[in-house]
Amino acid sequence: MNQDRFDVIIIGGGASGLFLASQLPPNLSVALIESNERVGKKLLSTGNGKCNLTNLDMNIVHYNKPSAVEEILDRFDAHDTISTFERMGLITKVIDKRVYPYSECASTVLDVLRRAVEKNGTHILTGHFVNFIENFNDTFTVGGVIKQDDKPNQAFGFKTENVVLATGSPATFGRDSTSLYTAFGHTARQMNPCLVPIKTAKEPIKGLQGVRVKAGVRIGYRYEVGEVLFKDFGVSGIAVFNMSGEIARGRAHAGDLITIDFMPEYSRAEVEEILRKRDSNSTVGEVLIGTFHSKVQDRIMFAAGCSPQDRAAGKISALASAIKSYKLVIEGLADVSLAQVMSGGLDPREFDEGLMSLKVKCAYAVGEALDIDGDCGGYNLQWAWSSAKAVAVAIARKLL
Repeated sequence: MNQDRFDVIIIGGGASGLFLASQLPPNLSVALIESNERVGKKLLSTGNGKCNLTNLDMNIVHYNKPSAVEEILDRFDAHDTISTFERMGLITKVIDKRVYPYSECASTVLDVLRRAVEKNGTHILTGHFVNFIENFNDTFTVGGVIKQDDKPNQAFGFKTENVVLATGSPATFGRDSTSLYTAFGHTARQMNPCLVPIKTAKEPIKGLQGVRVKAGVRIGYRYEVGEVLFKDFGVSGIAVFNMSGEIARGRAHAGDLITIDFMPEYSRAEVEEILRKRDSNSTVGEVLIGTFHSKVQDRIMFAAGCSPQDRAAGKISALASAIKSYKLVIEGLADVSLAQVMSGGLDPREFDEGLMSLKVKCAYAVGEALDIDGDCGGYNLQWAWSSAKAVAVAIARKLL
């Protein structure tokens, strides 16, 4: 078995792992171990390939555990992210408070990260699948199997005094490696798809496949206005993605309702007034023309118990109710393959302010390996950068 020693071993070559490697002091020997054939694969797909780096509205209410992220985000916020990436050579732009690379291309972000990591002298080991971490006399042995064509199933083992779990989650190209730390006594919440479409009962969405609307979406006490995209199995779009977190975090369940407000700018009374101002002799179909997509009109009439030929008089109240509170029954979350992130992971209460384990000294965790997830809009990547920076600072203080 081949064995080498490093000052720091980072398990996972995604956003948080790469950023951490770029922020560690260059005089340390650092190994970045990635199971895929190349680093940063998931980063390339973030923000629909545009890589929404962060958000200028960096409010902790956008996270599942606000108190757990507050101090770390305060120490390294959105402005720190922008300035750090600009020092790496990345030019950024802001669109509705969302920060993107100027190119609006995720590969640009990966390019500057890879260059920064290489300039730092990091040893990048791809095709290495870690399946165990052992700790003896304050030294970790990180071992597993090489998955490369020229080294099929060859075992490896590296030693270090500092190990960082940055493996992300099963969403897209990551995997759940929290078992590497639960072996040390850590607890982990099961990872569930998050920022993902929601599966619903089929009848209310019949015929709406591919239709996009800007609408209000509500699950329980949470309400958000944004894009809704209808699928043949349910609903998608940014507003729905953020609502999916309510299900992933266990706050909503199959059988609960998701309601859609097709006219979020207006109150229910105002919607009724708009409809009543139409010709009193109009049919229901005529009253709705010019306001909604024709397929949405059909579903509104269905929910209101109307047909297009019915006289609108006497139907206004039912139509307004359907417009303002279109009900869908939740059946669950879409498949993990459609998820942007996962909700779940290692309990952050079991780590200190530098994200070092309170169970095992010098074992750290960053990014999605921890039970921290945020809304769409750059919040999950900001957690990746901020958590990685916290660990970089903690390791530098200890070793230098």
